[in-house]
Amino acid sequence: MRVTRFTATAIVCFLFASAASGQEASTTPPPPAPQAQAAEQPANPTQEIAREQPEGAALAIGPARLRIGGYLGVTGIYRSTNSGGGAGTSFASIPYEDTVQGNVSEARLSVQSSRLSLRVDAEFPEPETRFRRLSGYFEMDFGGTVPGTVAVTSSSVGLRLRQGFAEVQYGRTFFLAAGQAFSLMTAQKDQISIWPSDVELSQSVDTNYLAGMIWDRAPQVRLTWRPSRKINWAVSIENPEQQLGRDLLSLPACCATDIEAQYNTGSEELSVPNLLPDMVTRVAFNPIQPVHVDIGGVLRVFRHTLAPYDDDIKEIGGGVGVNARLNVTAGTKLLLQSAFGSGLGRYVGGLVPDVAFRRDGSIDPIGTVSWLGGAEQKISDKVSVGGYYSGVDADETFALDTDGRYVGFGYPGAPKSNNRRIQEVTGTGSYQFLRSSDRGSGQFNVQMSWLSREPWPQDDGLTSASALLFFVQVRYNLP
Repeated sequence: MRVTRFTATAIVCFLFASAASGQEASTTPPPPAPQAQAAEQPANPTQEIAREQPEGAALAIGPARLRIGGYLGVTGIYRSTNSGGGAGTSFASIPYEDTVQGNVSEARLSVQSSRLSLRVDAEFPEPETRFRRLSGYFEMDFGGTVPGTVAVTSSSVGLRLRQGFAEVQYGRTFFLAAGQAFSLMTAQKDQISIWPSDVELSQSVDTNYLAGMIWDRAPQVRLTWRPSRKINWAVSIENPEQQLGRDLLSLPACCATDIEAQYNTGSEELSVPNLLPDMVTRVAFNPIQPVHVDIGGVLRVFRHTLAPYDDDIKEIGGGVGVNARLNVTAGTKLLLQSAFGSGLGRYVGGLVPDVAFRRDGSIDPIGTVSWLGGAEQKISDKVSVGGYYSGVDADETFALDTDGRYVGFGYPGAPKSNNRRIQEVTGTGSYQFLRSSDRGSGQFNVQMSWLSREPWPQDDGLTSASALLFFVQVRYNLP
């Protein structure tokens, strides 16, 4: 299926009109005053640890309140094929059965997903000011740089910044945030919020979540307007990165070297010459208590120059994401997410290149469709289970070069790294076996998944690669 391109104007106008039509008086309550003694924390079956409203005991630092959060956990990992890596699965590169790695399993223990967070909240109680709260948040894990001998002796994995942002609330309806956080393209649970536990990311243990889920953590500046609980609207400018993936594309003979120097192919770090930030907007609707829907769109601009470097080649891309949540009962939730666009690959975990290139070096964004369906059930105040089916489809996007060979993605005889479809079926469970109001809690999480990927048709008869994934995690949640 070839995804029809859209214009940025259509997306922005649609979302802005939707937001404007739902204005009403605010019903958002003011944040509660900090408590000296923490209340007993509810079970948290997800990876994310901080909601918009502060939780737990705090240390007073003048007018501000400091909270230290996170969890210490060890994760047992089993994969039926050796795709490598720690607590995050490389969905797009699980090995085929005609390779050594596709015929051996892997098992390991990891603490990389352990989290540490620092949070500061400062209220503005003065009646003459419209500012209500200023918050700052840092969150780190240990999924950073991994030396080649990491598993031999000291297991010295690198500390990594996950979140780092500040947010100010103005009045009851406006929130301005700046820093690194989940993209506004990521689905929301209820109100639009920059705080990680308010984002809809499933109950998976895998630190790359689920294949096909739309997410990204990027530096950004975001403005959110909440005229009421029933409708929110937000806009953000976010750090761009035009990416091709590693060894996924065949480039045209005219200009392969120039193109490789201007796109991220897995080793460019911060040297890619992006033209503009990605521009994102999202609207959230809560028409009645059991129903939540949010719709987001991103506008991207791809750009490069070719010898003799006297002109630029540009192309517009982007996509739309829709998230729906039905709270059937207080403990039963149904989820449905989908995203589609041209040049959306970065927002699907980089599983698909953003663009391909024609014989003259012009840009051809790759059509992408992703989906996720799931159900989550709270069995008791300590036990929760979930089930999900997710994946991503990528369009074939290729042309004939001047020498008669194919260039692009998904062409006849393309490398098996050119995935037509990646899909995953996942079951999760969580049990909070220990809980205290001032000592934290103990938690047991489990995930089992069946993952497969299908390349564009090949001549060697291989039609897919698959793997069974199993995660078991025991963690201590800080109070």
